[in-house]
Amino acid sequence: MAGGASSLDGKLLVAAIDFGTAYSGYAFSFRSDYRLDPLKIEVNHWTGNASQTMSPKAPSSVLLNPDKTFKSFGYTAEEEYSSLVENGQHQEWYFFTKIKMRLLYKEKISRTDIIEDECGKPMLGLTILSMIIRYLKNDLFKKLEQRGTSLRDQDILWVVTVPAIWSDAAKQFTKEATKEAGIKSDDVMLVYEPEAAALYCRFQNMQNIFNAEKESYLSKKKMLVFDMGGGTTDISVIEIKSEKEIHIVERACGGAFGGVFINNKFILWLEEVFGKDMIKEFKKKHRSDFMLLIENFETKKRLIKPGDDTKLCFQIPHSLKTSSERRWGCSLEEHFIKMDIVGVQVHKRGKIFIMSSFLLNNFFLPIAKDIFEKLRFVLSKHEDIDSVLAVGGLAQSSALVSEIRNYVKDIPVYVPFDSALAVVSGAVLYGHGNNIIKARACPYSYGIQTMRPFIKGDDETKKVVQEGETWCKQCFRALYKAGDLVKLGDVSSYDLEESFEDENRKHKRFLPIRCVLFISNDKDVRYVTDKGCTEHGTIEIEAPEDGFPVHYECTVELEFAGTEIIARLNDKKGAKTIRLEFMT
Repeated sequence: MAGGASSLDGKLLVAAIDFGTAYSGYAFSFRSDYRLDPLKIEVNHWTGNASQTMSPKAPSSVLLNPDKTFKSFGYTAEEEYSSLVENGQHQEWYFFTKIKMRLLYKEKISRTDIIEDECGKPMLGLTILSMIIRYLKNDLFKKLEQRGTSLRDQDILWVVTVPAIWSDAAKQFTKEATKEAGIKSDDVMLVYEPEAAALYCRFQNMQNIFNAEKESYLSKKKMLVFDMGGGTTDISVIEIKSEKEIHIVERACGGAFGGVFINNKFILWLEEVFGKDMIKEFKKKHRSDFMLLIENFETKKRLIKPGDDTKLCFQIPHSLKTSSERRWGCSLEEHFIKMDIVGVQVHKRGKIFIMSSFLLNNFFLPIAKDIFEKLRFVLSKHEDIDSVLAVGGLAQSSALVSEIRNYVKDIPVYVPFDSALAVVSGAVLYGHGNNIIKARACPYSYGIQTMRPFIKGDDETKKVVQEGETWCKQCFRALYKAGDLVKLGDVSSYDLEESFEDENRKHKRFLPIRCVLFISNDKDVRYVTDKGCTEHGTIEIEAPEDGFPVHYECTVELEFAGTEIIARLNDKKGAKTIRLEFMT
């Protein structure tokens, strides 16, 4: 199946899981409904035991029992853990949050990677992620059963969203977590978040786009997608060839800028004001109050409007106010007067008024600066971009959208009403028609190590002589070059010959043949030892039961156009898919 796409044959429903750093959720639609109305997508809504607010996403938090079995997820997990903390009963329990950021944004990823819970107790990251996916899967089945709809596992195609800037190892880790969660490999596919968002917005009517004015958003041919989530911001450039053909024409870029980092910046500021030890104690003894304070900030930060420097009110919890005043020996008002923070005022009964410009300049823009510079760089490479699509939770911040407009100048910026749901809804659409994305820009130069005849100008240190022939070793044989547009179904191949005739190699007939896959950000790479060229993965050919022939010849094909790289083997016994290993 091209590009790692999964077949819709026999599927009755497409379900998408949007696993985010801060919040997660799922959406689904039936095949029969999609044929009549593609936008008839149902998004699950969540609520906690104590909260009456319905939300389309739940915190990406999970609580485990002391015996490491699953207890709860989302709002319920946070509320139950807060109760355990405040009653001093949490030490034996396991509570994990922001798993995605802590586990999958690393250069090297392993199945044995561990993450620590709030108290420092370790667990396998793969186990935690699979527990969350299993819970979301089971919750969908529960919702369907409550409606009287009974489906089997094989009736559902699952689509899991991933950041476009993720490594192949992170994507492989995610696929293996879905398998451990009880979803067969053939029933799951991955989709890049900005691509999913773009698909969703292409299906929307004009009335559902902010700031559209008189221009037709649907007529735009080349758009930049600016996806601002909880942990990362992804920037992609998408070219609309037709209603049924989309090309991703720029390598995804971005970085660690999202809602979580802005919230963390606010927490660091609280530590400066109240003291690090005080905030640590407050979080431990009054966790519910701490969470309410952060939720208040989460809400207020979205009210910041460009050019409107208003006062935003924050209620300091009574528990934090009284314990701080006891330690300081003065009132909260007196303490803030001593600190003399411009842009912040304190009123009686623990109310703090912070100017929106203070929040913007101290918590938003310092983190966003690098991302905006990458935005400027991409725009300089694609001067024919005619629109910018801002999606993700942070797209609800009019102040940040205003900053984007400052950077893109005269290019119109569109923001969907439901920008936070564009990714998960688009992932459902992608599941129904994943062949609409016909080509993608290759993220790296991919290649293997080869030896070729030595020519003038080659590195003398690479020269070797074998059987009277002069060869150049450690050469990079490019399979695809960084930035090249790779069409769906395109393959790059190389021939492989192995001889096991030598006495010292006979035993290797029964061992797997492994070939290292190298990557580089550079378009033109000469040697695998060049700066920036690194080992990326391993292509593995398993030995037959009776071992490889003494003289073995085969062709290895690699397909890059999808979200996952597919490796296939062709030899005298036929063709088959073989393993590509990206994790350590």
